[in-house]
Amino acid sequence: MFVRQKMRSVAILKCIGASTAEVLATYVLQVGLLATAGSLVGVLLAALAMRAIPASLAASFGGLSYGLTGSAVLQGLTVGLLVSLLFALVPLLDVRRIKPLLLIRGADIAQAAAPRRARGGVRAALVAWFHRLDWLQIGTGALVGGALVAVASWQAGSWRAGAAVSVGFAGVSALLYGAAFALVTVVRPLAAAPWFPMRHAVISLRRPGNQTRVILLAVGLGSFFVLGVRALQENLIAEFEVRDRGGADMFLIDIQRDQVDGVRTLVEERPGAAGSARLVPVLRARVTAVRGREMNLATPGDVRGQGSLAREYTITYRDNLEANEEVTDGAFWTAGAAPPSAAGEVSIEQSIHERFNINVGDDVQFDVVGQRISARVTSVRRVEWAESRAGGFMFVFRPGILEDAPHTFVGFVKGPEDATARARLQYDLVSRFPNVTAIDGREILARIQAVVDNAVLGISIVGGVALLSGVLILIGAVAMTKFQRVYEAAILRTLGAGTGLLTATLALEYCALGLLAGIIGAIGALGLSWGVTRHVLDIPWRPAPGLLSAGAVLTMVLVGVVGILASADVLRKKPLATLRAE
Repeated sequence: MFVRQKMRSVAILKCIGASTAEVLATYVLQVGLLATAGSLVGVLLAALAMRAIPASLAASFGGLSYGLTGSAVLQGLTVGLLVSLLFALVPLLDVRRIKPLLLIRGADIAQAAAPRRARGGVRAALVAWFHRLDWLQIGTGALVGGALVAVASWQAGSWRAGAAVSVGFAGVSALLYGAAFALVTVVRPLAAAPWFPMRHAVISLRRPGNQTRVILLAVGLGSFFVLGVRALQENLIAEFEVRDRGGADMFLIDIQRDQVDGVRTLVEERPGAAGSARLVPVLRARVTAVRGREMNLATPGDVRGQGSLAREYTITYRDNLEANEEVTDGAFWTAGAAPPSAAGEVSIEQSIHERFNINVGDDVQFDVVGQRISARVTSVRRVEWAESRAGGFMFVFRPGILEDAPHTFVGFVKGPEDATARARLQYDLVSRFPNVTAIDGREILARIQAVVDNAVLGISIVGGVALLSGVLILIGAVAMTKFQRVYEAAILRTLGAGTGLLTATLALEYCALGLLAGIIGAIGALGLSWGVTRHVLDIPWRPAPGLLSAGAVLTMVLVGVVGILASADVLRKKPLATLRAE
């Protein structure tokens, strides 16, 4: 848009003897000066913002000192200048095609400088198109694209992350460019609508020199950026969330077999404790051999060759599934079922089955505190590890084979709500059973939550700054197109159109463009959040459909409001001054 506004000035400069190189140098220098001034304003705003940070916020991050460093200032100035010059360089090369004769003849310079369409069929059009290719501009565009990827990677601190974001922007840009042509085709029948604002808004979308592609690209990419950052922010906050999910909140470790009844009685007699202690037997074991359909490991050395399969596992025995477990293959034994075989039975976690090809029906040999025990795999379980307080074991044995082996118990207790009563329970447990370790899960959770709250606050601040930046860029992009409206509004006012009619026309056009750009930006943000969360951050992906839907609607409203406000002087301006200037 900047270049299109300067085309007449370029033609004048060439008329008075300026060369193309001098004109290019003039406007590259102008862009550089504007970028430097804008970057300096950004540094000033950053300094003011850091001074405005309340002391309580700094204290929540551990009282760390902070300030505007020289390297940060240099980085900000460099990025501002680089990005501005890189984005301006390719369109500025269009000034080479502007001829001084066009100004003398009074032609529309913007249209006359554009490449002309060839006539004579597809082959002739392809040949003409190939000859029209501006290889300097194409080469410059390729270099600029590579430089922008480098800048993004530098800012992200990762080539992978920078490339992911850059590819996302390129994909959304191509989608938006195609959507501009599709929109013009789809709304073509509305050009015959009886309501003038609707009819004129549709015609404006496809008139010569229309701004459909400009608005869609600028607004769509801005929407993609804002919604993508917000979606990633929600995924990060959800990943860092720490919640008390109910259930056990005190944990007892190293309970001996002869202490089980005493521990259970002490907990049950304590006022405020919810129910009895759930005591789970635990043993340590190693896999020493596997005999199965797809995996045969005859010796401990063969097992060690499989990596983590050879590590020491904590195992247990029970006759029931826990709430966070689900059988995906085979059948889990139940209480009162037929007695187990002499070799024993074992249920394995799904990751063991997937990583090491151990299946239902295979025989696995274990070393349990020096004893060799064999068991047949009868089921595969999927464990919800986020709820592992209900039970998280790779191997669960059927009762009847491990009871006589030396082992201890761990306890899961729902302690009293009152902090004093919880401390008293811990004290009494340790006093009566000195070997038992009592851990208060709530206290640990509170400490973790304090750290997580600081991380979430940091993410929210960075996300908020990014959102504000994206909105400001979007507003600037829409406001830049108003210069095309001045002459058109003057003609319509001369023909009798009022302010209300012109406002309705602008609102329809901008809202249609804003809605389409918002939808495509939301789709791109969905893909970006999936790619970054799964392949860069390696965390679970949450699509956030409500956020993206609201973002698309808000983009439409924002573009409509900004478009009208940016055109306020156009709507109020008297037509005579514009017509005299023309």
